[in-house]
Amino acid sequence: MRALNGSPARRLLGLLPALLLLACPIGCLQLETRVKLHEDGSATITERLRFSRALLDQAGAREGELLKLLGKEAALERMKSMGKGISLVRHELREAEGASKESFAEFRIEDINDFQYAAPWLSFVDYPENNIAKCQLEPLYKNGSSGGEWWAGNLRVRLGLPKRPKGIDDGKDPKKPPEKGPSPQEQQIYRELAPVFRDMLKDFQVRLTFESYCPLLPLGGTAGIRNLSSGARSVDFLNFSSENLDNWGSRFLDNEEIMLDLVRWQWASQNIITHVQNYASNHTLPVFLPRARSDWFGGSWVYVSPSRQLFDRYFKGKELDYRPWGKDPPAPADFDKIGWKGTPKKEEKKTEGKPEEGGK
Repeated sequence: MRALNGSPARRLLGLLPALLLLACPIGCLQLETRVKLHEDGSATITERLRFSRALLDQAGAREGELLKLLGKEAALERMKSMGKGISLVRHELREAEGASKESFAEFRIEDINDFQYAAPWLSFVDYPENNIAKCQLEPLYKNGSSGGEWWAGNLRVRLGLPKRPKGIDDGKDPKKPPEKGPSPQEQQIYRELAPVFRDMLKDFQVRLTFESYCPLLPLGGTAGIRNLSSGARSVDFLNFSSENLDNWGSRFLDNEEIMLDLVRWQWASQNIITHVQNYASNHTLPVFLPRARSDWFGGSWVYVSPSRQLFDRYFKGKELDYRPWGKDPPAPADFDKIGWKGTPKKEEKKTEGKPEEGGK
């Protein structure tokens, strides 16, 4: 198996990819990360990392070494590679269901533009060397080139790779015959390994979620994200578990062809693409970018309305151009038109008839 390159802190930042790429038991492991954007542009990052009792028992005499990954020192080490201005707010090491052990860490970063984390796009062939994603707030001063793609006055929150990733099609001659797959003998070896990997991934889950201070905007650029029309404030950029189903309604990891590709680390195989490409509308499928192509890749992003603080930082004194999808000429940005003013309070129902008890 391939291992991640880089310093210990960098490898710790890529904790999930490292566990996936190293030949070690990873079953019964859960990692959930949530990035929450606040109205002032800061962010809270929470990590929940759980090791099951079965995984700890497999470690045997080295259980203590495994538990160190759940400790405060490990959280502080990961924090060093998450960007400048970040601090550890709290850390808990606690018992969880089934005698498992769980670490909960909460970090705070002053500016989300400084935040970076392990990238969720596992399908790129250069992932071991290009696996750190950076977050960026982008003010939009002009409408997108196609209707509904994005609108002037919105903020785009983008998670992307600073270095253009290498896709499966990069450098290939379209006239050249496709490369041959594994030989029947090699394929048989993978078939024998598949049940071992399937057992290793039992009760496994990894999830990366973005959450906003306001409802996410269901614009055209979010076509690859699950439905945002209900006013949702959070969305998954990655969500893969052993409980996911394939496109036929069977367990994802019980699909033999999928497992053969996973064993070979072929995350962008046609088999996997077939069974994950409809994840935006089918919530039983795993969530991740399946196509390892870099010619169009721009990362993952969502759109939000600016808060008062973010309006003052990015839009105050700026002109917004709504052409070609609006008739009005460019005009100064107006918070009352584009800003988020908080959740509307529900009007109290007026009581008619006799007064409340105790009243006159």
